[in-house]
Amino acid sequence: MFNQIDIHGCTTIEAKIRLDNYLNSLSPNTKEITVVHGYSSKILQQFIRKQYKHKRAGRRILTMNAGETIIQLK
Repeated sequence: MFNQIDIHGCTTIEAKIRLDNYLNSLSPNTKEITVVHGYSSKILQQFIRKQYKHKRAGRRILTMNAGETIIQLK
């Protein structure tokens, strides 16, 4: 199954709330999600890749698309 969340247009606070709620709602069997944050403004990209914390969020995988990041889940 493909799990994706789009946080375009969110502030970092809104993005954190949306991601926290999304991760909390996922099955424990879910192994990764794709976060679509866009690439024109680096604020959300940097937040997801370097600052975002959640008990299930593990390694970040950078893709060829600068507007998305894959998060492997614990």
